[in-house]
Amino acid sequence: MSKTILELKNIKKSFGGLEVLKDVNLKLEQSTFKTIIGPNGAGKTTLFNLISGAYKPTSGRIFFNDVDITGLKPHTITNMGLGRSYQMTNIFPKLTVHENIRIAAQSKGTHNFHIITNYKKLQKYIDIADEIIEKVKLSGKGNMLAVELSHAEQRKLEIGIQLALGGELILLDEPTAGISLEEVPALIDVIESIKNEGEKSILMIEHKINIIMEISDTIAVLHGGVIIADDIPKKIKENIAVQKAYLGGGAQ
Repeated sequence: MSKTILELKNIKKSFGGLEVLKDVNLKLEQSTFKTIIGPNGAGKTTLFNLISGAYKPTSGRIFFNDVDITGLKPHTITNMGLGRSYQMTNIFPKLTVHENIRIAAQSKGTHNFHIITNYKKLQKYIDIADEIIEKVKLSGKGNMLAVELSHAEQRKLEIGIQLALGGELILLDEPTAGISLEEVPALIDVIESIKNEGEKSILMIEHKINIIMEISDTIAVLHGGVIIADDIPKKIKENIAVQKAYLGGGAQ
């Protein structure tokens, strides 16, 4: 039996008199890939903000690895093994690609409070950074400043930082947003390779339906503040309620 790594129970979130999320129940099984879709304003990013600790729900509970993380601080949730990328990249622009990833790895190790330390003591983290740079397909760019990368490459770097942090669950908030169509396949290839390794659980928000249908194990549809469907891609595509709410009667 598969293990549930993330579970949301009866989540509600209001801002003043505006109820953004009304009654959200959601499960993500370990080592699976789920995408959340829905029209603009459906509450997708708000949901990610609740899971990652940026917001506290008005009511309801959030469990990560069977531990109640409702209302915990973002850094506490990150240290528990839940990482997040954002619609806007979250990197150190004036550091190199290698330094960005190495420092992330170092922050989880025994030298986390000694950013400047003996080179030999850092060798473990240097090796981790080298391996991750290959994994996110940034080979040959380790000595480039992060600010010099293309937007798609910065997205790859951000994913590399999450891998270096060693979390079990990664939240990807519209990873292809702002990326040229030509660069999207290479980024999706990185995400898919991480999925296929089977070591991470991934929860993603994305709008590009063709990508979602190909890469997701399951898809949850958020509409009007509630989950109206949660199933395998084929069933989601055939769901009449989903077509009316989001897919436009069968959008490709």
